[in-house]
Amino acid sequence: MRTFLITIATFFIGVTLTAAGQNHNAGFAGAYLRMGLGARAVAMGDAAVANPQDGFGVYYNPAGLPYLKNKHLSVTYSFLSLDRQSHFVGLAFPLKPTAGLGISWLHAGVKDIVGRTMTGMPDETYATGEDVFILSFANAFLPRLSFGLNFKILRNNLLDLQATGLGFDFSVLVQPLPRFSLGLQFKDIGASYTWNTQSLFDEEGANYKERFPQILKTGIAFRPNAQYLFEGDVEISDQKVYLVHFGGEYKYRDLVYCRAGMNNKNPTFGAGLTYGFLAHTDTQLDYCYVVGVVGEGATHIFSWQFKF
Repeated sequence: MRTFLITIATFFIGVTLTAAGQNHNAGFAGAYLRMGLGARAVAMGDAAVANPQDGFGVYYNPAGLPYLKNKHLSVTYSFLSLDRQSHFVGLAFPLKPTAGLGISWLHAGVKDIVGRTMTGMPDETYATGEDVFILSFANAFLPRLSFGLNFKILRNNLLDLQATGLGFDFSVLVQPLPRFSLGLQFKDIGASYTWNTQSLFDEEGANYKERFPQILKTGIAFRPNAQYLFEGDVEISDQKVYLVHFGGEYKYRDLVYCRAGMNNKNPTFGAGLTYGFLAHTDTQLDYCYVVGVVGEGATHIFSWQFKF
């Protein structure tokens, strides 16, 4: 077992050094879909492709849906700097005997953008926002092998312009051993925004397509016992960007969780608490703190899950 862990650690350290000089995919369309989702996963470095078995698994790997034991109603809100905002609502549930289904909505945007006149005087206040509606389905064709699919409806509102589009995610989850799992996700397949600029440029306007980066993510998850969980993901995009995510979780008496990780080069920390809120309903409240880059500020994420 020690040899196995050393091998895995060496692999991720090597890929981390390779990725250190690379840039993020943030400069391309659909950046909000690559920020991570849910305080639990983000606190572990945004690594969850191989362990997506909670309500936020529709984002990381919908192939985990058949293994849910309960219905999950999941809500998250991110407190971001620079007047940015991001929030998510989703419902995921198993479909016995071997399938799972999810439906969710994610919004991100910027508010309080101060417009100015030609002379530089403050004018109107603007806002911009992006939305994605996700329908997820998965099926376990074998007891330890499942496939998942996300169908995404995309929308972007930028002042008086609106763009729409479609995209897909395809994922695989393999559990060769009881405490070990592997995940694979092809993210934002064919995703793009289609803009119509005729409202701005009249006859000179035209349809313009803005494509999302196509991303491949693969990951591992290892749970040596009931208290500890370790996860690691590696991702590559068609923009030649390489990123590494890894982290761990410690659980105390099925009540309190402590988490830490590295989201590429950004440290992440978090904690969670489970408790009974209503009859026949388990509730989990999670928090994550992400150390931001210089000049951007830190990010605080709160997530709330109801399992019933």
